[in-house]
Amino acid sequence: MMPGLVQAGELVAGKYRVDRVLGVGGMGMVVAATHVELDQPVALKLMLPDAMSSAQAVERFLREARAAARLRGEHVCRVLDVGRCDDDTPYIVMELLDGEDLAQRLARRGALPVDEAVDLVLQALLGLAEAHAAGIVHRDLKPGNLFVTETADGAPLVKVLDFGISKWRDGGGPTRTGELMGSPAYMAPEHMTSSKDVDERADVWAIGVILYQLVSGRLPFEYDSLAALCAAVMSEPAPRLDAVAPAPPALADVVARCLAKPRDERPADATSLARALAPFGGPGAAALAARIARL
Repeated sequence: MMPGLVQAGELVAGKYRVDRVLGVGGMGMVVAATHVELDQPVALKLMLPDAMSSAQAVERFLREARAAARLRGEHVCRVLDVGRCDDDTPYIVMELLDGEDLAQRLARRGALPVDEAVDLVLQALLGLAEAHAAGIVHRDLKPGNLFVTETADGAPLVKVLDFGISKWRDGGGPTRTGELMGSPAYMAPEHMTSSKDVDERADVWAIGVILYQLVSGRLPFEYDSLAALCAAVMSEPAPRLDAVAPAPPALADVVARCLAKPRDERPADATSLARALAPFGGPGAAALAARIARL
């Protein structure tokens, strides 16, 4: 166990007993824990000691909790509590999810059938539509931030994770000048130019990249260097989806619109994109699109 990290059996904030470590990243660690008074399983995210030296990193960490707390739908991971330990370490308490993220699913299964991929993306759009309606642009959508768990009857349930670098309509959001904030393979051209100059259509671009990857098993722009990737995203058209995977040409048209360089040529919002995608999903796709429209 790395120095400064909690271990199984340790009590955090006097009420959360650590059960097992789920993962450790550059900024924080996530553990499965139990609220000892309620006997409730939770996921506990704690900031790492090295990351706490950066005020911006602390703000990003707590922003994740504040953004998610604004949202109530089942397609966003619920935040249950937030606070600081006795040593001032910030923590976030979230619902404990059982399943896998879409990055893990892609690694395990490879490209997915079109109807399955579309249904998963439509569920993600439900969470995204709620965020957009609340004035929140995610800015870091990628397969690793879309988690697939199950409903009580065993149906797949997608939840959007990690609003740490989200932008809020009221002006909130980390926007340090010159810093590339997000995951470059999923970033729209305007996002690469300026993290400040993004709106909902940057998230639409990212969803287009994710759907392309789910159906084809590859990214629309694949380069060894960040500079080459950015140059391609800014100036080169992506290969059509139906040229690299067995996808309907009409679906490839929708994905190509998502990946249009000028944002005005993309679907304007989650509702427009959902309506365009619904014909390619499973039997419940039209109902999902209707729910997104109501948001």
